Amino acid sequence: MLNYRKGRLVRGPARWAAALALSVLTGQVAQAQETLRFTTSVPAPSFIYADILSVWAQRVIDDSQGTLDIQMFPAGTLGRDPATHLDMARDGIADISYIVLGYTPGAVNEATIVELPGSSPSALAGSLAATRMVEEGLWPGQGMASVKILGAFSTAPAILTTVDKVETLDDVAGKKMRGAGPTMLATINAIGATPVGGITSPQLAESLSRGLIDGTINEWVAMTIFGVAEVAKNHLDINLGASPLMVVMNKARYDSLPEAARAAIDKHSGAAFARLWGEQFDAAIDKFRSAALKDETRTVTTLSDDQRALWDARLQTVIDGWIADTPNGQAIFDAFSAAVDQAARETG
Repeated sequence: MLNYRKGRLVRGPARWAAALALSVLTGQVAQAQETLRFTTSVPAPSFIYADILSVWAQRVIDDSQGTLDIQMFPAGTLGRDPATHLDMARDGIADISYIVLGYTPGAVNEATIVELPGSSPSALAGSLAATRMVEEGLWPGQGMASVKILGAFSTAPAILTTVDKVETLDDVAGKKMRGAGPTMLATINAIGATPVGGITSPQLAESLSRGLIDGTINEWVAMTIFGVAEVAKNHLDINLGASPLMVVMNKARYDSLPEAARAAIDKHSGAAFARLWGEQFDAAIDKFRSAALKDETRTVTTLSDDQRALWDARLQTVIDGWIADTPNGQAIFDAFSAAVDQAARETG
């Protein structure tokens, strides 16, 4: 590259040396760009990756003043087992991890309130409430000191999906049902079915096809993304709780970043991240549910009034048990319920 200065030819290196000297004098030295590794178990074509996680990452990059790049690793390409993703962030193997808390029981035990039947009417309300719990210190977790919570989320309410049609409590008695976490497993036990844990979402369709389980508690997103809706076509329309999820970052890595990078992360975390998640998740629920219901071989059952009363009585025992078994359980339950109600009112 050539340039003329003061009547003489200045070649590229000399020109850039002069520019660098000027930038040093004016305090405008460009900061080296940091690359953060973001691991997630969801596949790249899924809306969670394409419309939420990668969108969040790009917004952070755009607002980082050139200090950040975020390298995404979908579908477990940085760590195949989603149950290890929290430890990967803790240990610095990944800088940022998307985690399903049901795969890491005990990490944030307070967040299992999201799994309680009827916990929230939507992903948006549940996620904003979850964010409030984190911000108010009501979800401290166990062993979470080495990570920074960037986003706390709830899925939309889950329903019971089974191979055979379910209309009564007798229809689920003894049947093997999969739940994503301890509270959902307690729900399965309360309705008289046999709880089955340890099955991750990518394993669900095969487990149903092989008869290892008779049904599962999921929302329409997971049912669609992981092929559940293709092998199990009977759905009971009852709110059986949701699943808590988080995006966390290695705290030491966050602390090491330049101020502009940390400011960009902070701007798009917390309530902003919860809103992005909730709005996109609820929209996807509507889309996937509408598409699935076009299948004429599929059934969606609503409980009769008598059966609803029986199911509600069984499910209330799960709520009561959670409150009794959780330290400060009643206060956390009351605070989360109030936060959900407030978020529901504010978001319409």
